[in-house]
Amino acid sequence: MRELDIVVGDETIVAVVRESARTRRLRMVVRAGRSVELTVPRRTSTRALRQFLSDNSDWLGETIAAARARQSLLGLAQPGTVWLAGERLAVVRGGGLKPVANRHGATLRLSGPPDQLAGAIDRWYRREARERLEAAVARESARLGISYERISIRDQRTRWGSCSTRGTLSFSWRLVLSPPSVLEYVVAHELLHVREPNHSRAFWALLDLHRPGWREEAAWLRRHGHEVLDYEPWPNGKYGSGSGS
Repeated sequence: MRELDIVVGDETIVAVVRESARTRRLRMVVRAGRSVELTVPRRTSTRALRQFLSDNSDWLGETIAAARARQSLLGLAQPGTVWLAGERLAVVRGGGLKPVANRHGATLRLSGPPDQLAGAIDRWYRREARERLEAAVARESARLGISYERISIRDQRTRWGSCSTRGTLSFSWRLVLSPPSVLEYVVAHELLHVREPNHSRAFWALLDLHRPGWREEAAWLRRHGHEVLDYEPWPNGKYGSGSGS
């Protein structure tokens, strides 16, 4: 099993490629969300795969769009709320001149001028992302016995994470919207790339060994990933209007 990045419309998605000794032709299946699976004869070249995908690009785009329309959405864009670690937080507006966002239990309290609230929430999300991802990397690094160079937090729109040849781990801050187990899966995935830098059979064997439940967590990202990547937590300034104490 391997993975192949493909462009569909204006986005890049990952197709899972499975080789089979019993398959005589290339077959493609689109699962819920944006999961694409290719079953191909053994030793099928990447060039042949890309040509097959190009020839079927219209069908693929229409099928992915239909699968997304059928799936249940998280409802991330509900006004007056933000989303963190798989849970919804109510947004409460308070007084104060400094643009700040802080969590208090099940609420996120905002202060500052209306035109600066978006920046306050963005900074809050990135603080949360760094804190949670650094903690998860520390735990998984110790558990797996794998060291790394440093961590970078970005707003990546094509990958949840990546690992450079020098051991620098990069993650999308948007992972903090997902359940904690999904974030930890991405962390383990990228750390294992320090040992196996590609999606070879050896890599998937390592992932099966060290994270046996990864398929369910990867399925969550396939099912909800496009919604998380499109998420804007401050659409048109629609925040809660109450006051915090």
